[in-house]
Amino acid sequence: MAKVITFANVKGGSGKSTLCVNMAAILIRSGYSVALVDADQQKCSQDWISGTKDKLLSRVQIIEQAELKAANDVEFDFMLIDTQGSLTKEMAQFLFQSSLIITPCRVSRDDIVGQGWIEVFLKQSTQNIKKIPILTVLNGVNKRSSILSHVIEQLKDAGIHVAKTCISQRGC
Repeated sequence: MAKVITFANVKGGSGKSTLCVNMAAILIRSGYSVALVDADQQKCSQDWISGTKDKLLSRVQIIEQAELKAANDVEFDFMLIDTQGSLTKEMAQFLFQSSLIITPCRVSRDDIVGQGWIEVFLKQSTQNIKKIPILTVLNGVNKRSSILSHVIEQLKDAGIHVAKTCISQRGC
């Protein structure tokens, strides 16, 4: 049975696709088999992997959402699900199948609110029988920003698990 990692935030542009594709490469490099479901209408992850010449990413199996019956049917070590930036019925189904939910989040009010909606949805859902871990990954961070430590502290005070490592902004 595949471990299902869902990348979710109800806000678009938070870094779900980028983090999902990079996680796929890391898992492949570590020797795992990986399938990816791109449930976003824009199909960024699917396009990125389908058009790649990268030897790692070319080993990621793309599964069409319409072909996916349940996470248990997948014969891979990991199944990564890239969701769209809104809370849909399909996203809810993916969340409930997850072994882990990763919520990429820029240090902005809108991204943090979007992340929060995932938490609220799972807490209020009657379908959430098992406790599904949620990890927030701060993305596009300027590590020298004074707001970064403030945001991390606020998220932790709210009981949100924040990854110890942030994804930095790139400087050209």
